[in-house]
Amino acid sequence: MNEISKPESKNRIIQFLYSIGVALIIIGSFGHFFDLQLFKFIFATGTLLAIISGLISIFNAREPDFRQKRLLRMNMMLSLMLALATYSMFEGTTLWIAVVLIYALVTLFMSFRT
Repeated sequence: MNEISKPESKNRIIQFLYSIGVALIIIGSFGHFFDLQLFKFIFATGTLLAIISGLISIFNAREPDFRQKRLLRMNMMLSLMLALATYSMFEGTTLWIAVVLIYALVTLFMSFRT
């Protein structure tokens, strides 16, 4: 039968982790406006999944060219910006809104660059 090769299954797992992370980030962002403490932790879990998927994709890249290295580094820096947003959310400031907006805009721009 037709089996999925290991690199393809790893890519699917990374994409799944990233998709779940972004979904949790969106849920946590919208839910935080209702001042429930649970949504901060949902946002933090999504951020953690985004960082983990970024790290896994960096370590799994086989001989990336200059463009791929640049995109992987940008993705990792954006994920770390989400960590700053999480910290800001737990501190009670509104800086997290600007950081998440920057993350969304740069991610949207990067999706057209790949």
